[in-house]
Amino acid sequence: MTTVTLNETVRIPERITFRRVRDEMALLNLDTGVYFGLDEIGARIWELLAEHRSLQVVAERMAEEYDVAPTQLREDLLRLTQELIAKGLIEVG
Repeated sequence: MTTVTLNETVRIPERITFRRVRDEMALLNLDTGVYFGLDEIGARIWELLAEHRSLQVVAERMAEEYDVAPTQLREDLLRLTQELIAKGLIEVG
């Protein structure tokens, strides 16, 4: 598995549809029918990824919105990004 850094940009493939449901985000891969849910923080990250694509920009926005240590924020963002890539929900580039 390739290591993702904050220097990366990501994109959401057309086969992925998503919808906010209250404080969460429901993601669906239309090709496989696989559903994936994100909690409130994950949902906000997803929205920022969809809007900005740049992991660095997402990290900056999250730091402005949430009271979290920069190291923890970076680790959590990169871990979620790796998981979304592994599940085919986002792609690098």
